[in-house]
Formats: sequence, C-alpha cells, structure tokens
Amino acid sequence: ILWILSLLSITAYSADVSNISQQELLEVNTNNVVIVDVRTPEEFQQGHVPNAINVPLSDIIDNPAILTSSKEKPIVLYCRSGYRAGKAAEALLKEGHQNLRHLEGDMQGWLKAGLSVEK
Repeated sequence: ILWILSLLSITAYSADVSNISQQELLEVNTNNVVIVDVRTPEEFQQGHVPNAINVPLSDIIDNPAILTSSKEKPIVLYCRSGYRAGKAAEALLKEGHQNLRHLEGDMQGWLKAGLSVEK
C-alpha cells in the first residue's frame, strides 16, 4: 500500500512545485520561509517540523486565500505522506501562489531520518 501512496503523492504535484530536501530545509533561515503542515491539528500536536505552522488541508480547500499574507515568502508544504500537501499545492497555485515547495519525504521521511520535532 505504501507504493500506492507514493504514486498518489507524485501525481498530486504540479510541475510548478519543486521539492526541498530535509537538509536544505534545515539550512534555510526560517524567517525567510513559511513551513506549512497541512495535517490535522491532532497530527500536528503529536509532533511537527520545527517552526511549522498548522493550516489543515480542509482550511486551505475552504479558503485558499488563507495564506495570502505569506505570498511574499516561499511556502514549504508537507503532510504525512505527500497526498494532502499535493492537494494544498493545487489550491494555492490556483490562488496565485508561485513560490511553493514540497518537503521531500513529508513527515514520515522526517521521522525516519531521525530529525527533531516540535510538540
């Protein structure tokens, strides 16, 4: 089933969204980027990428303008496995966001790499 999820996450992405590696994200000045976790608030509370904000996919779908104030900075999207982040990227692209990135491996990859999380 994991390969199906991987396939879904690949197809959910537009060519307008490039990946950012975990290492690249760790090296970015967090004042210059907005890290958005599109998982549920419950998932977010269990642990998230440091400095991430929680904007659930449902909120982005209901109100794609929700991140308009962040249009000036690159937005890095992630979820558990990639599917929801892809759907969020689609909605944000339609809203006019141009500098979207996807965190390679999403939260599963972050945890697998043993990187620190905030709670």
